[in-house]
Amino acid sequence: MPESERVLMPDTNYVSFFYAFIPQSPFKVVVKSGYFCLGFATKDDNGTPNPRSILTHNRPLLQNNETFACPQIHYVETIIDKVYDSSTVVIGYGLNDCTARLVEVAKNDIARLLFPDPLEMILST
Repeated sequence: MPESERVLMPDTNYVSFFYAFIPQSPFKVVVKSGYFCLGFATKDDNGTPNPRSILTHNRPLLQNNETFACPQIHYVETIIDKVYDSSTVVIGYGLNDCTARLVEVAKNDIARLLFPDPLEMILST
């Protein structure tokens, strides 16, 4: 990568994980998921595209010399129950400090990340 491009890349990447805690003080964390990243906006998304969305594609997540199909920086700002659908949450997150995005996620999918089926787990050697 040319130096002119390298200086534009931050030294860090952001990934996320879900966690669950006991709802009483001191709010002890009881389980957390593995790391994951939230995706780019695509042409298939409904609604009016944000003109800055294309900027987020210029900085993909790079970990251990592997490039992933998600932004280098994403940060979750909110998770709320979806109105009229108690089985789903809406997650609001930012992408590469350029734009924001909303995504719906089934609560069952989050539960599977927190409590995976041991028979489906891939263990590294």
